[in-house]
Amino acid sequence: MCAKRFCLLAVLFYSLLLLPSCGKQKDDVTAPTRWGKENCYNKFLWKKHIPDTLYRTVVFDFNEDAQNYMGRPLRLGLYKKTESGKMLPVTETEMEVFVEKQKCPNNVIDVNPGTDQLNVGIVFKPQADNKVHHWFFKPVDDAGLDRINDLDNQTFNSSNASLMELEVEKNLIINPLRLIVRIIWITLLILLAIWLLFLKRMVYPYFGVGRITLSDPEPYMKQINLRKYRKYVFTKRKDAKQSWFARLFTGQIGYDINSLWDSDIVLEPRNRKSVRVSFDKNVFYIDGRTLSVGNVYTVENLNTKAKTKLEI
Repeated sequence: MCAKRFCLLAVLFYSLLLLPSCGKQKDDVTAPTRWGKENCYNKFLWKKHIPDTLYRTVVFDFNEDAQNYMGRPLRLGLYKKTESGKMLPVTETEMEVFVEKQKCPNNVIDVNPGTDQLNVGIVFKPQADNKVHHWFFKPVDDAGLDRINDLDNQTFNSSNASLMELEVEKNLIINPLRLIVRIIWITLLILLAIWLLFLKRMVYPYFGVGRITLSDPEPYMKQINLRKYRKYVFTKRKDAKQSWFARLFTGQIGYDINSLWDSDIVLEPRNRKSVRVSFDKNVFYIDGRTLSVGNVYTVENLNTKAKTKLEI
């Protein structure tokens, strides 16, 4: 007695997205079914990608004979085509298949008689290429069925035939943490450039006057070009200096280190033709708190009675 072969009427694939009621359904049934897209990224610091499972509902419609007489499950595998057109199984190094959240060994789906739908998930592996993959559902074991999706047994079991083409995309994007760090760095660089090129001179103006000359008591004599500085300090502190960080962000401060200066005398910009001077009145006397261009001023040390001329 010949073994009976039974017929599976259809294997249908439904997207999880619903089209508007006014939308038209595609007439081209051979077009690939868009399964989904996963955005993945490389590890950066503590942030690493957790693979997502792309789920779709696969709907089956067995006829009555198939439901009554199928002696084993229909087994479906995922295949890919080589450039020569040869079908090769998609291995677990590229992706893994899950049915109802259970992993399918060797990426093969078992469909028992009477099954009306299965939730099938695909998980990309790190070794998979970052591109749009075209994979094909193909029977691994036809369970003795005569027809599947209007294809006869000889056709769907041929080496290059398939039941359905799937389009699944793996897209490499920048790590979100790396993107945040990059945005922060770019923002900081822009703010730094704005500060250095524009705001620094507004907040910490440089001298507008040019050269000053100091003389006496002999043999002391010094000429200073103030326009290179935002502040100038006369001091006897040998360790007086400005850090490179402060010089970069606030502008350069000049120092005249000499034993003449029992306490600090500080010159700061006022306008293009004058400077402000600050000092300890218990140690020095200067005939003016604002020093203007074209005048000569006297700086007297009240402790030693030494006098220094300052011409601006």
